[in-house]
Amino acid sequence: MTTLRLGIAALLAAAIFTTLPAAAGPEKVAFPVGYQTDFVIFERIDRDDRKIVRFMYVNRDALQAAKAGQPGATQGTVLVMEDHKVRLNGEEPVRDANGRLVPTDELGIVFVMEKQAGWGSEYGEALRNGEWEYAMFRANGERIDRPTTGCLECHKGQEAVDYTFTYSGFLFSR
Repeated sequence: MTTLRLGIAALLAAAIFTTLPAAAGPEKVAFPVGYQTDFVIFERIDRDDRKIVRFMYVNRDALQAAKAGQPGATQGTVLVMEDHKVRLNGEEPVRDANGRLVPTDELGIVFVMEKQAGWGSEYGEALRNGEWEYAMFRANGERIDRPTTGCLECHKGQEAVDYTFTYSGFLFSR
């Protein structure tokens, strides 16, 4: 009888926990292994104030949907922003013939935002960014255990363009 009760209790617990929504947070977002070759660079931003160059990547399926006029980012869109330090001549950044900062191969933080069905529902209205989640990684793919509240707060004001900045600005709008 005790075995039967334990079995029923285990089944009930499994049923309850599988129907609860997953917790919000960066652990939902996986490091997109191979993004530097499998994704497309869609923007480069020189940050003189921080002496970094940012490269923005998007997965190919999301890019095709955006080019086809899909309003907003489709489910499964993954955007990657990687920070590279710039070459310095003493304290001054080195620039190319076009006046752009010259990035080094030294990769700093890799920021990832991903959109999936149902994501974000755990956040209150003040933070919810549609169905986007955010995460930060080191160059080797190791997750940086840091709250992503700052990402949510910053992107919140971009609701009209599906909570994105550079990607949405020239590819689509809601």
